[in-house]
Amino acid sequence: MTLPEPVTSMAGPLRMDYTYVAGTGRSAFLRGLAGRRLLARRCPGCSRVYAPAPEFCARCLEPVGPPFELPGDGVVSTFCVVNFPFPGQAHEPPYVVAHIRLTGADNRLMHLVREIAPDRVRIGLPVEPVWGAPDTSTASIRYFRPVPGA
Repeated sequence: MTLPEPVTSMAGPLRMDYTYVAGTGRSAFLRGLAGRRLLARRCPGCSRVYAPAPEFCARCLEPVGPPFELPGDGVVSTFCVVNFPFPGQAHEPPYVVAHIRLTGADNRLMHLVREIAPDRVRIGLPVEPVWGAPDTSTASIRYFRPVPGA
């Protein structure tokens, strides 16, 4: 007996609308992206630098300070090569999703890494953003690419 093809997707009557509230901390980062700037905020208590920043420090619960601009580059701190297709996928595999530690920040930003073969991506790879259309979302950065000469 031949088995039928597996069901890969199905339409359903359910819909979920939601609103993401960035809060005052992350709003500064998102507004900076619209101006092609990477903004961070520093905790006055422990000096930890966040980009994007919460409203309060995760370590000492102090309100973070005013926004300031970071240089704009960073390094890959960890990554995943996506090799398998799945329904609704926005990019053709293989592609790399990485945590980027922006220069001057203590936390990481998850984004795509392009313009390099996936098997050449490594932890510590210096990267820079490739900007897209200005927007108050991380879509303002199309992806990160290796810094020339890296």
